[in-house]
Amino acid sequence: MIASFFRHLNHCNTRYLLVSGQATILYGAATFSEDIDLWVDPEQDNLDRLRQALHACRATYYKLTPPLLAEYAVRHHGFHFLLPAEGGGLPGFLDVMGYPPRVGTFADAFNRSRVFDTDWGRLPSVGIPDLVELKKTQRPRDYPIISRLVLALMREKGDAVNDSDRGWALDNMFSLPEFKRLVIDHPNMVSAVNSTHGPLRLAAEVLHRQELLSEALEDDVEDHFDHKAAPLRKADRHFWRPVIDDLRQLRAEGVLLSQGTPV
Repeated sequence: MIASFFRHLNHCNTRYLLVSGQATILYGAATFSEDIDLWVDPEQDNLDRLRQALHACRATYYKLTPPLLAEYAVRHHGFHFLLPAEGGGLPGFLDVMGYPPRVGTFADAFNRSRVFDTDWGRLPSVGIPDLVELKKTQRPRDYPIISRLVLALMREKGDAVNDSDRGWALDNMFSLPEFKRLVIDHPNMVSAVNSTHGPLRLAAEVLHRQELLSEALEDDVEDHFDHKAAPLRKADRHFWRPVIDDLRQLRAEGVLLSQGTPV
């Protein structure tokens, strides 16, 4: 069913990028995702191509979804669909956005994207730096995934890692186990840690000496990561409040499509 959906997307020349759960799986930062998340070019001609692909798959609207129009995409609304199962299996959940937060334009992200060979065909995914920004949500469970994405990018760069990469890695590290792995795998990381990183400097020096962190230092490092993530989670929560308010207004006006409506 999913392979068929992507074949229809490509047949209709839909411009899209894989994001969120399935993208993190492709980069090795997660192992499971219940749905498919796409970032699509929000131009109306491309949304029309997406609608053609969904219609060909006999998809239906799901949850609180406005019509698939650019005027709603530009207001950061998501579009939610059910892909019917083949052979009596479970349906697939599809979430689509045209203007996700924190990542700039689709065109720029597409230029930074990466294509993967998968069981569903060759699929374009957002690059790791863009995926990191997309994962800075209000959900606490996303921050260890961000840290694993950091490790994945550092592994990809290998010997080409530079000071800018090390600074970016530290800025986007939110998990103690992944921080330990980062310092062990990249000994030069110690020199990149400065006073703005709080207890990470001392922790990096201890790990560089191949010693164990004390329980107190581990607590300090985890508190540091929690403190760093808190304003990001708050910012994401505040970003979505007016979108949710707009969605409520659209529902009151009868604009939203009923669940089960064919695309």
